[in-house]
Amino acid sequence: MARHHSALHRTFDLKPIAFRVMKGLTGSSPMLRKAVSFFPDFGWPDEAKVKLLENSVHPFRLMQSRYDRQRDFVSHHNVDVMKPDCRFKEQGSAHRVVALLSGILVPGHTLTPVDAATGRQLSFDTNADSNWNFAHPAPAAFHTRRVGGIVAAIPPYSHYGHLLTDVLMPLCHALDRGAVASGETLTMATARSVNPLVMSFIEGLRRKGLSIDHVRLAPWERIQADAYLYARTHCCNVERLFAAPEAIGFARSVFEAAYQDRQFPEPAPRIYLTRGDTRLRRVEGEAALMEGLRQRGFQIVQASWSNHHEQMQWFGEAQIVMGVHGAGLANILWAQRQPLLIELMAQNGRKSTGLHWAAEVGADYEPVIGGTEGQKQAFAIDPDAVLRDVDAAIERSRAA
Repeated sequence: MARHHSALHRTFDLKPIAFRVMKGLTGSSPMLRKAVSFFPDFGWPDEAKVKLLENSVHPFRLMQSRYDRQRDFVSHHNVDVMKPDCRFKEQGSAHRVVALLSGILVPGHTLTPVDAATGRQLSFDTNADSNWNFAHPAPAAFHTRRVGGIVAAIPPYSHYGHLLTDVLMPLCHALDRGAVASGETLTMATARSVNPLVMSFIEGLRRKGLSIDHVRLAPWERIQADAYLYARTHCCNVERLFAAPEAIGFARSVFEAAYQDRQFPEPAPRIYLTRGDTRLRRVEGEAALMEGLRQRGFQIVQASWSNHHEQMQWFGEAQIVMGVHGAGLANILWAQRQPLLIELMAQNGRKSTGLHWAAEVGADYEPVIGGTEGQKQAFAIDPDAVLRDVDAAIERSRAA
C-alpha cells in the first residue's frame, strides 16, 4: 500500500522519526522497554525457554513445471513485498515453525508477543528492527496479569488474506499436529474489539470440542503467559507466507462448525469477486467487464467480514473464479474442485500472491492485466480486451 507515495509524504512521515527516538531512549534495556511497553526489534528466546515442536521446510507448488508460464508472467513488473532481513533467502520454500515458549508477554496495544527477558518481539527468522505500527508504546506496565496454561495471540489484522494465511492457518496447522494436548486449555488473546472472522474462528474451535478461553486485552493491558504457542511460517517473500496446505481441512472444519446455523447461498459454477466501492485498487471499466462476465454465466459476488460463510461456499464450489488482485482471493484456499483462478492486476503491479495460493490447492491459474497503476493502485482496463483474455484463459484451462 506504500507504492506511489510522494517524496514529500515520505519526508514528513512522523512514524519512522518517532520510532528512532523511542528506540534511542530505551536502548537495549529490557527494563526500560517493559516500563513503556515499547519493543522495537525482533529476536528469538534463549534455547532453555523454547520447546521446538516443528521446524520443517515446505517447498512451494508454484515452482512446479505446470506453473512455469504463469510464474514467468507475474515475475515481470513484479512488486512482491520482500523481507530483506529474513535469514531464509530461498523464495521457493518456507520454514514452518511451531514452538512452546516460556517467559512471554503479550501487550494489548499490539498483540505481538514479546520475550520478557530481552524485550524483543518473537521472530524465528530475523533479528531486525520492527516499526512504529507494531512497537508503539502504551501505558501497560502497571496492568500486567498472568495467564496459566497455553496462550496464543491473534493480532488485529485488517487484511483478510494475511489474517487467514499468516495467522489462522499456522495456528490450525499447530493444533492439527497436536501442539495443545487433549484436555489442555488454549487461551486466545485478542484486542478488545474483535472482527467477526476471529470470533467465528474461536467459536468454531470450541464447537469442535477444544478447550478455549478468550481474553480481550485493552491497549493499556498486557498478559504474562506461562506458555506461549508460536505458530508461524517464514519466507523472505511476504506474498508467500502461506505454507500449510495440510491445515486447510482442519481450518474448514473449524469454520463449518462455527457456521453450522448460517444460511448458505446457492453455489455458482462461475463467480467474479468485485472489490466494490473500495478505497484501494479501483478498476475503471469494471462495470462493463462485469456485464460481459454475466453474459458468460458469471455470478458477481462481494466479500465482507460478515459474509465469510458465503465466501467459503462460493469459492468452495465454483469451477471458475475471477477477481482483482486483493485479499479476497485468499478464499481460493477453500476450493474443493481444483478450479481455474483468473486474477486481474495492473500491468506494472504484478504479484505472485494469487498464483501461490492457487498452486497450493492444485488449482489452475491465469493472470490477465489492465493498464498501469495510478494513485492508490487504481488502474483502468479495456473491458473488451480483458474479456477476450478471459475467454482465452478458459479455453487454455479446458485444453490442459
